[in-house]
Amino acid sequence: MAGIEISHTSAKDMFKKCSPELAFRFIGNQGRTIATISNLSELISTLSEIPATITQFHVFRETTQNIFEPQQLDGPVVRSDLALWINYVLGDIELSRRVYDLGKTEKNAEKLKGKLILLLKERERELIEFIRSS
Repeated sequence: MAGIEISHTSAKDMFKKCSPELAFRFIGNQGRTIATISNLSELISTLSEIPATITQFHVFRETTQNIFEPQQLDGPVVRSDLALWINYVLGDIELSRRVYDLGKTEKNAEKLKGKLILLLKERERELIEFIRSS
C-alpha cells in the first residue's frame, strides 16, 4: 500500500469509535442490520463474520433504474457505501479509493471479501506504525 497520506490525529481517530449516528451498518435480508461498525478495527473483525455476498453488496455494486432508484437514470450508477464511509467518517481518502478500486476489479464475492480483509489489515498495520513513529 502507498505511504500514509493522513495526519497523525486522523490516523489515531480511525481507531476511536465514531458517534452512533455515523456508524456503518451492514444490512442483510429483509433490510435487517446484521452488524454495526464504529471504527477500522471493528470493520476488520466483523468482515470475517458476515457473508461474502453482503460484503460485496456494500463494497461495490452497479445499480440500474428501478432496482434501488425510483426515478429514471441515464444508465448504471456505481455504489460503494463502504468506501464512502471510510472516506467521510474515518477520514482515510487513500483507503477509500483502494476499497472502491478493489470492488471494481474483483467480481467474485469470496475473493473480494478475502482481499478486502487483507487490504484493511495492511492499512491498520501502516497506521499503527505511523502513530508509533510520530
